[in-house]
Amino acid sequence: LKPAWLQQGHVVGPSSPLHFALATMGLISANRGRPETCAKLAMAKKPLFLYFTDLKEADLERIASAATKSEVKQLLKDCMQIDEAKGFKTEILADMHYHNYTFCMSRNFVPAKTSTFLSTMKVVLDEAVSRRLDADGAFEVCKQLLLQHGVERPPWSVGVFSFDDVKAIMDYVHNTLFRHYRLYMYAFMTHCDLSFCSDNLVVNIAPPTMRPMTMSLLDEVDPRAQPELAHLFKPSDVEMAEAELRRLRGETTPEERAEKVKQKVDAGVQRLMEVFDQKIQEQDERFQAMLDGS
Repeated sequence: LKPAWLQQGHVVGPSSPLHFALATMGLISANRGRPETCAKLAMAKKPLFLYFTDLKEADLERIASAATKSEVKQLLKDCMQIDEAKGFKTEILADMHYHNYTFCMSRNFVPAKTSTFLSTMKVVLDEAVSRRLDADGAFEVCKQLLLQHGVERPPWSVGVFSFDDVKAIMDYVHNTLFRHYRLYMYAFMTHCDLSFCSDNLVVNIAPPTMRPMTMSLLDEVDPRAQPELAHLFKPSDVEMAEAELRRLRGETTPEERAEKVKQKVDAGVQRLMEVFDQKIQEQDERFQAMLDGS
């Protein structure tokens, strides 16, 4: 590759596309530019592209010829290398890969697309769990992988998926993985529960805090009367403007009107009580006069 590249007038350096492509594939060192050994190539952690990484064409043919759902799930377990112990985690992963496979079948994906999509979803979940990503971070990983396999721009990306495929995949992952993202993280992310207790006899240990006293209704106070909470009950600019407008117009607030009505009612009741007392007194005087005359 290098002589042909030089004959065309290109420069082979650390920043050239050819150097980047060869370094990415593990054929040369990214630092020194010399050929690498087969052992170094075998130690590559992750492939650059994901098509036919976990599922080969022969594997997909065996899955397509499976007669039952259980057979399909078992083949997917083997091909996707589910290394969890038997239990709900294994079943969750198997169901996820199975539903991803049925989505590919509903879209009539070719083997390259099916293999790429299943490996993409596996990488997204693995990255989210290992790096403890939130939903936004996991979505960025998914988006980067889809862009890497949705545009024909070697050596940086390959056009496995079409634009319509990417749109359908985004809708699918939104309604499946990311809708239940917190459940996936709860199931697969490691948790650490710390139980801490102290011995009162040990020196330099802080004494236990006092338990708060039980409050009664008599301890309740009006929050409006507390200076610390005065800013919460301060009238807004709109309320102050309305009050000033009512003052200029000579209008009263509903509270003022209610107070006036209460005062009038109390005054009326007071007058009725005075009249009633006067009538009772007059009646008593008449009875007393009748008793004295007899």
